[in-house]
Amino acid sequence: MSNDYFQGLNYSLANEDTWIEYKLAPENADSIFAVCGSGSRVIPLLARNPKELHIVDLSEAQLKLFRLRHESIKKLSYREYLFFLGYLKEENQLNRRELFKRLTLSSEDITYWDHFKSLWEAQGFIYLGKWENHFMMLGRIYQRLTCSQLFSLFDTKDYSHQKSLLNHFWITPLFQLYTKIVMNEWVANRLLYKGSFAGSKDKKTMKITAAEYVSGEFDDLFKTTWVKSNYFLQLIFLNSVMFKEAFPAECDEGLFYKVKNSSTQIHFHQKNLLELLKERPHDFYSLSDTFSYMKDEDVAEFLEALPKDIKKSSLMVIRTFMRKPSFKISSPWETKTELNERYAKEDCTRMYEFSVLKKA
Repeated sequence: MSNDYFQGLNYSLANEDTWIEYKLAPENADSIFAVCGSGSRVIPLLARNPKELHIVDLSEAQLKLFRLRHESIKKLSYREYLFFLGYLKEENQLNRRELFKRLTLSSEDITYWDHFKSLWEAQGFIYLGKWENHFMMLGRIYQRLTCSQLFSLFDTKDYSHQKSLLNHFWITPLFQLYTKIVMNEWVANRLLYKGSFAGSKDKKTMKITAAEYVSGEFDDLFKTTWVKSNYFLQLIFLNSVMFKEAFPAECDEGLFYKVKNSSTQIHFHQKNLLELLKERPHDFYSLSDTFSYMKDEDVAEFLEALPKDIKKSSLMVIRTFMRKPSFKISSPWETKTELNERYAKEDCTRMYEFSVLKKA
């Protein structure tokens, strides 16, 4: 795995629909293991109140962002929390700098966030990531080049209303052409992935190109789902999670109070994922799409290296983007293709294949 792409603040919102992991995670588990990312994919797992939560990421900045999210839940009210992160644009008499002062963070974390103060004071934290800014830029360019007015499709009362407007505002051939320009291997590696793009021709296992994959899935989302409830599409095309119907799992009020009241002991790890997995058993594993960036030979036998005392019925959720490493699934681990395909359709981003493994 190349470390270049995973340094600094890469993710700040979410590129995964974490409702899936939340629904699969057990209540009151002894231990949950999760890849951090922006932290928003891990926060809902705390609502399951495990005794321990082990969080791993190669980037210390991503771990800092989780700590910020978690501390803001512990110290702020629900509406303060939504405003602080950036989901609410304006809130009477609230100031993000003053809210930040109420958090108990390490001096190192405070110093880090002070470097971005002018940005997060103005818009919150969820738009700071390199990944988010890259795709927000692509969304702005698309609408300027094509003169598309997609806001009308998002500001609809229901799916039927959206469907009646679709042909006026969403032109499939235009978007297909655009993705060929901005989702090709050179652009993705040069501007964002720094050579680690899983959709590159020498890495991907899908037969289609990244442009074909993205344009097909986005076209299907606009044609078959209510985009007002999709934060991923709003981030790209509106450059903002504008409607509360689209708020991701970390914004759910019920989950917010469960996390606020959780007593989970949290452990942070900045080390090799595969080595860490060998060290101790967990009851649930949320591995994100890390395997998309790993070599086949590194992950081929990873299940055999796991501790033998992992409990029966423990689940492991692996996402992959365009590149599915050929790890061997053998007893006592099993997976079901039809369930994996269902999860892929349920994820609002539609960008992932799933491998949900269960220990029999």
